[in-house]
Amino acid sequence: MPACYRPPRVENRHVMGEKRGRDAGRPVRRARAPRPRATTRTLPWAASLALVLAAAVVVQFGALRAPFFADDFLFLDQVRFRSLPAVLAAPDPIANFFRPVSRQLWFWLLAGASRESPAAFHAANLVLFLVILTLLFALVRRTLGPRPALVGVTLLAVHHAADVPLLWACGSQDLLAVTGALAAILLFVKDRRWTASLALFAALLSKESVAVTPVIAALVARRADESWRRTATRAWPLFATLAAWAALWMLTLGRRPALAHEVHLSAAALPAAFAHLLQAAVGLEWPPRLRLALAIPPPALILALVAIVAGPTSSSEPAERRVDASSLGAAAVRATRDGVIWALLAALPVVAVADNWSAYYYLFALCGVALAVAGATATRPAWVGLLVALVLGWTSQQSRELQEFATGSGAWTTESHVNRHYLERGMTTAQDLLAELRERRPELPHRSTLFFGGLPIQVGFQTGDGPLVRWAYRDTSLRSYFFGQFRMANAERGPVFFFQANHGHLEELVGSDSLERVSGGLFLSEELVASRDVHLLALRVTPESFNIRYRLPWIQGALGDTAAMRLGLASCALPLVGGPTPEIADARRRVAAGDSATGRLVAWQGVLRHPLDHAAHSYLADLQVRRDDLLENAAIESFAARVLDPSDATAWKCWGVVQAAKGRPALALHSIERYVALAGPEARSDEPIQHLLVELRRRLPGGDVAQQDVHRTRPGGS
Repeated sequence: MPACYRPPRVENRHVMGEKRGRDAGRPVRRARAPRPRATTRTLPWAASLALVLAAAVVVQFGALRAPFFADDFLFLDQVRFRSLPAVLAAPDPIANFFRPVSRQLWFWLLAGASRESPAAFHAANLVLFLVILTLLFALVRRTLGPRPALVGVTLLAVHHAADVPLLWACGSQDLLAVTGALAAILLFVKDRRWTASLALFAALLSKESVAVTPVIAALVARRADESWRRTATRAWPLFATLAAWAALWMLTLGRRPALAHEVHLSAAALPAAFAHLLQAAVGLEWPPRLRLALAIPPPALILALVAIVAGPTSSSEPAERRVDASSLGAAAVRATRDGVIWALLAALPVVAVADNWSAYYYLFALCGVALAVAGATATRPAWVGLLVALVLGWTSQQSRELQEFATGSGAWTTESHVNRHYLERGMTTAQDLLAELRERRPELPHRSTLFFGGLPIQVGFQTGDGPLVRWAYRDTSLRSYFFGQFRMANAERGPVFFFQANHGHLEELVGSDSLERVSGGLFLSEELVASRDVHLLALRVTPESFNIRYRLPWIQGALGDTAAMRLGLASCALPLVGGPTPEIADARRRVAAGDSATGRLVAWQGVLRHPLDHAAHSYLADLQVRRDDLLENAAIESFAARVLDPSDATAWKCWGVVQAAKGRPALALHSIERYVALAGPEARSDEPIQHLLVELRRRLPGGDVAQQDVHRTRPGGS
């Protein structure tokens, strides 16, 4: 057979023959290829994710204009003019937690690169947040595909829990921790265990709230046919990293004495932490009196919704990443389960700080919520995910626009203790106070010490020994404190200045009576050591002042220095004589006859003749406290009676009434309660006193009057 021979194609020839027979004379028609079905064009996943990231930028863009606030100045002060080894070796300025990456290292890098620009810090925080969203998208996309991932990421992108970390430069602690934790989980899922361990170590050194990451990583990365033991074995580098961090944390525990003030455990902490997780997940906070005004969904949410609608489906993914329909159902169920467990585990660290909870504590837990939402909507029609994103975006905006915050500690408050309004209110007031300080004192002498009084705690104007003042005046020799921190040594290191905040404005106390005013305020605030030292300083300026010379001995007596008390009374030309005081009986008769003015004068003469008789001081205070213009005198006399006899019920009542009138509700409440305990049934039947107790409790943090005050633009203002 020749090599070129080919057998005939009988079937084809036969068929063609039949065709020629039937269609003789007709032109041959070629079969048309089937028309492709019309497909809906979708955005590439990168473009869809970019829309969601753009939505996050639009929501948080205002944070770029925010100033430094409170703790920011402490970290800036620590890193200024220091090398990195020196900064890392120095004690933490707050001395509460071990976070060298997000505090010392981060502030050292950015402060040096930006010359301490707040815009640079906030821009860096925004970049970190976008990285968090990108990592979360990549993690969810691997399991469920791009569209469910977009739904989950949108939840976090517009969530109000991100407000505080982005508005506050110190929010880098949360953002760096969550970034490192998500990177560790994603890397571990890709079986890059050692790189994941490095990311986890950096996250733990940023904030300890992500300590549950190894468990979450093992949960998410567990293979379908893998035992838990095998998964735990694969995850041992992560657990080893956690153990190394824990050992380091324990070794440095002695350098953090303030930790005990931050952590509080109670029976309500665990259920409250999980309850607030649900509250944060749905983005809903509300004021105690339900003063709700329906918020409009953020316009930026439209960008994210467009990304969800026009985003790619699993069928448009590359073959190696595609999630087929047959396995999507099982993957969605698992993702929902893993997301819920992730959220619950990440909420556990909040138990230690539940009494002062805030929504931003749940930033890492919300990543688990995003995974659960993505899983729950993955097999549903596209409009379901769209609706979920819209509703949660709207409820989160509701909480974002809340014009108050929880003023009292408590695990079951319905509002965050620190939220956007807290920061914006504090930042605005602090900047206004700083502008007024610069206006009154454009320059300060070298080694000056400033003292501030009347500053609301939420303002964060005065922290530590004055890092804000050193930052504002660029002078490392300056110091600043609260009035109650005054010590005589401060007056010996350089010039001293006193500033009082009144109705949200800063007033410098000047004039010959300025020290007397400061010492009197400290006296009523029961800051006795500071009050004593200011009195001693005031005696140098105005040695002839009888009020200073008369009040000082009683303060010294209250501090246990009875010898100085007796010397002080003698310097006022008062005899060291006790009771009984016969003038008091005469004073009582005159008051009973309606001549209160003469009665007070007679009682005062009795006090001058018998200054060691507590009953004489107590009776005179009871007469003086009824007159607004004599409240300061009543304070001295009631305090003197307290020093001479701490069980004098009337003295405690008068002292508490004066404190209440002078705007010291917490101290007044303690004093009045002491009076009630000493006086018994008589005090409990005293209607004015019982009414005063109610009013004082309303003015304490958490009371309705205190809550109303946080609506004001300037604390203490109108």
